[in-house]
Amino acid sequence: MAPAAAAPLTVLGDDLLQEVFIRLPAPADLLRAAAACKPFLGAVRCARFLRRFRRRHASTFPPLLGCLVLRCNRGHLHHQEPNPARLLTPSAAARRVADRGDFALSFLPHRTCYCGAMWQVLDCRNSRLLLSTWVSRQLMVADPLTRHWVSLPMLPSLSFVGYGLVADHGDSSVFQVVCISREGASLRVFLLSSGEHRWDEVARFANQSNFACTRAMQANKSLYWKLEGGERMVAFNTLGMEFFVIDLPPVLRFDIIEKGEEDDGGIYILTMRDFYIETWVGVKTNTGSRAWKLLEKSVRFRRVLHGGWQDIIGVVAGVLFLRHHAGLVSIDLDTMRLRRLPEREDGPLGQIYPYTMAWPPSCLNPTEQGA
Repeated sequence: MAPAAAAPLTVLGDDLLQEVFIRLPAPADLLRAAAACKPFLGAVRCARFLRRFRRRHASTFPPLLGCLVLRCNRGHLHHQEPNPARLLTPSAAARRVADRGDFALSFLPHRTCYCGAMWQVLDCRNSRLLLSTWVSRQLMVADPLTRHWVSLPMLPSLSFVGYGLVADHGDSSVFQVVCISREGASLRVFLLSSGEHRWDEVARFANQSNFACTRAMQANKSLYWKLEGGERMVAFNTLGMEFFVIDLPPVLRFDIIEKGEEDDGGIYILTMRDFYIETWVGVKTNTGSRAWKLLEKSVRFRRVLHGGWQDIIGVVAGVLFLRHHAGLVSIDLDTMRLRRLPEREDGPLGQIYPYTMAWPPSCLNPTEQGA
């Protein structure tokens, strides 16, 4: 008797569906697939899968809207102007999305304070801003696109030298805030998680070097701050709660970038020297230090960036942002295409943050917290 025919496979489990979806070419394709039916949506709404998808498609991810430009007044106090948050959008599609938000931050309570200064922007991640008032140092996390905000508990009256906002790209409702204070020759690290909404002191570290006046850099759940002199930086890992100092290669202006898996042990930085874009990797040695090696070098941009200096602003969604003279320049790292962002001369530049939409959108927020 002939063997019975195997029953046809009519339902794919979540694991198999995720293996199919991980190969989709772009985030927009994943959204369209998830909207097709409830089983597809259920397979996609997994924090582990969303983080894996993001790492695999890092060059197109998350959707980039433009640069958030903060200007300073010309007065001797160097306060930010009353409406400092202005988004420079490189495309008409990005402008249509940005127009739905409120980048003047008029939706925040008590928008202005002493001397007419408003909320000071401390960091920007995954569409969220970490903000502080000039006088009371009240902290807040806000999203200009959705106009949602949350006020954070007050910290002790300490001398804070560094701030950072850590976004969870597998669940857009999850974030962490890191604040570093100096106490004599020691640095103290305070951490707040959005789920618990309280400050915990998680680390102390003996270090007498001063922080450079720069924004926090982030890659693979770690935050980095440059130290004065440019020869070292401090790093704080939010998974292991480790705080340490890293010696740097001979580069002056750079940005930390995500490249590879979280456990590969390497730190990647991108810089521009002599009009070449360079990628360096620092890997731990047996002695605990880091050996730095030049990985990649781009074509030379001398002809289009002749004269003056280039200051690395940041790298996001596969795009490098530079401050060149008084203007802004973007370079696509895949095509090496250079664009000058439109800029008007209405006051000196303060801080600049590449601004991205939140990932994932709320419809894909996971129903579980699997890491």
